[in-house]
Order: sequence, then C-alpha cells, then structure tokens
Amino acid sequence: MSLATLESLKQHLFQTNAEYRSLVREHQRADARLQEILALPHPRPDELEESALLKRRKLYLKDRMEEILRQARAAV
Repeated sequence: MSLATLESLKQHLFQTNAEYRSLVREHQRADARLQEILALPHPRPDELEESALLKRRKLYLKDRMEEILRQARAAV
C-alpha cells in the first residue's frame, strides 16, 4: 500500500470511525503532555514516573490504531 493511500485510509478512519478518532486524539494529548515533561530542566520524580506511563500509553494507543488500520486494509 502506498504512503498516499495509507494516509488517505487514516483520514477516512479519522472521519468515520469514532474509536480510531478517539485513539488519535488521546495519543496526541499524551504526546503533548510527554513533550511538556521532557522540556522541563529538572522534572520531579512524579513527572518522571508520569512520562514513563505516558510512553507506555502511547505505545498501546499506537498498537490499537494499527490494528484498526490492518482491519480496514483487509476489508478493502
């Protein structure tokens, strides 16, 4: 599948699949918060723990989005 086709499928899923859209938005929020923590010169221990949790959460969300993409490609 070409990159343009893959991006088109992602856009279609974002517009038509509520779960996919929710996953994308949550991934974006987690990434934004992670970037905030990583930009801190001296993060507190609780912020370091939060960053580790955010990284794991982002991986989970990305895996779930990829699963939805795989299912959508198989259905085409």
